[in-house]
Amino acid sequence: MTKDKQRVYEALKYRIITQELAPGAPLKDKDVMEEYGIGRTPLREVFLQLQNEGLIKRVPRSGTWVAPMDFRVLREVTEIRVGLEGMAGELAAERITEAQIKSLEKIIEEVDGLREQNAMNVGVHLKYEGDFHSVVYASIGNPQLEKLLRDYQGMGARFWHSLYFSHEHLSVLFEGHRALLESLKKRDKVQSKKIAEDHVREVLDVVDQHCSGWTQK
Repeated sequence: MTKDKQRVYEALKYRIITQELAPGAPLKDKDVMEEYGIGRTPLREVFLQLQNEGLIKRVPRSGTWVAPMDFRVLREVTEIRVGLEGMAGELAAERITEAQIKSLEKIIEEVDGLREQNAMNVGVHLKYEGDFHSVVYASIGNPQLEKLLRDYQGMGARFWHSLYFSHEHLSVLFEGHRALLESLKKRDKVQSKKIAEDHVREVLDVVDQHCSGWTQK
């Protein structure tokens, strides 16, 4: 994506994840183009990426709207992610660069600094959660797996905002990233795989605890 397309993509994705744009909300091409100063063709590419991540629905001659939230889909996606994230952890331990390790260290440092300032909230925590995953995914050296991971991670992110009412819960889960970073620095493939899988299993436990009987929102 170009810089402008990436800017619009990230802005719309954040608004959908935080439910500033609620499930079912219409996304009119003209309004989005005017708000973000983007052309029709690049906007179509942004919408396609959001659609691939399950964040919007787009039907020719009918329109575009924010996709509904089906928690059954969340559970299915999370189950799939257990294996994929484990594979990513193993590959990352083998292939991650020193520059990428430094990027992960910087993310952890920034989170720690914001915690000390009591400046964390759910939205900020989700941003750093996504940033951490993004660096790990980029390190695995497998574009096909990376695309799957990014798509599934994007699909799950909007549900997390509903599940985790407070950033304290996210803080506990974020500690798994600290452990993964230490394992990656040691190039420990077995431990990195286990930590990555356990992190997603913790998310799956939350889904089961909080979403029993839920269908769509």
